[in-house]
Amino acid sequence: MPPRPRFLGVLVLLAAVLLVAGCTGGPPGKPAQAAPPGPTTAESVLGDPRTIDACSLADPAALNESGHGEFGRAENAGTVSLDYCLLRVRLPEGGLAQLKVGELAPAEQQQGDPVTRNGSFDVVQDAPVPSHCARQIVFPDRTAMRVSADLLDGKPGGRLCGLADAGTRTAVAAIDQHRVEHRDYPPNSLALVDPCSVLDTADVRQVPGLERATPSGRPAAHQCQWGQADAASPRVQLVHTAGDPPAVLHGSATEEQIAGRRTVTSVVGGDPRVPLCSAETGHVPFGDDRGQVEVAMLVVAFPDGDGIDACDFARGLAERAWPQLPRT
Repeated sequence: MPPRPRFLGVLVLLAAVLLVAGCTGGPPGKPAQAAPPGPTTAESVLGDPRTIDACSLADPAALNESGHGEFGRAENAGTVSLDYCLLRVRLPEGGLAQLKVGELAPAEQQQGDPVTRNGSFDVVQDAPVPSHCARQIVFPDRTAMRVSADLLDGKPGGRLCGLADAGTRTAVAAIDQHRVEHRDYPPNSLALVDPCSVLDTADVRQVPGLERATPSGRPAAHQCQWGQADAASPRVQLVHTAGDPPAVLHGSATEEQIAGRRTVTSVVGGDPRVPLCSAETGHVPFGDDRGQVEVAMLVVAFPDGDGIDACDFARGLAERAWPQLPRT
């Protein structure tokens, strides 16, 4: 997984896609009646998924009001992703949790997962695990918006699922009340470029274990993955995100020029024995915060080697990917 996920979302609502039923006969002189219109896809409800400002779905003030202090105080944790909004929540007993709201993915429901109705949507309650609880707001096309709560510090307790439920209610209310906001991106923004089109699958297949890999994207088209998301399998991810410019944070990171772009290559976590490496390059300025930028982040997992091997593959793939990025 990326070492520092980054994310985003001003008003671009697309025209609604309507369901129109077939005509039915009626008494002479009366027009045939059509079925009530309704949205058919997540995009018809939310607008362009590439430009959604997920923090318009995760208003801390609304969350604090809905929780009536039950979960402590929620605060925006700053931009970490183009796909979701991250809140930090100081729990009443002193623990620290985070709430992620807004990431779109195909709906997944395990047998036995409860489904409830919230506003206009079905909500799948994922089975909770220690220190993690998640919900899926499901759209008619089986796209889901994920809401998850994770304990960062403190003892596991019963508040996480309540926090996830409160975040879900806040997001559904924003959608039902047509308060989803969108960001204005420049034409050369990474947010408008599908990373699956940036990195050639033929290049990814040069990594041992990925000879048959195919690209797998997400509805917002900010992430692309080749390979399985498990610790025992090789994997390549290209993520378009935003936040602070890439920086050298430890001794297993280097700043270098790759394909003419300043790049920070880093063994994830700083331990060369960990077979996970990221290559990050900054792009155009992001948002209203001075100093933040869009970031292309390429991550390679290579379980058959170490962090040095993973970084060699990351450099090679970055050499191929960076020239396909928009010009700054």
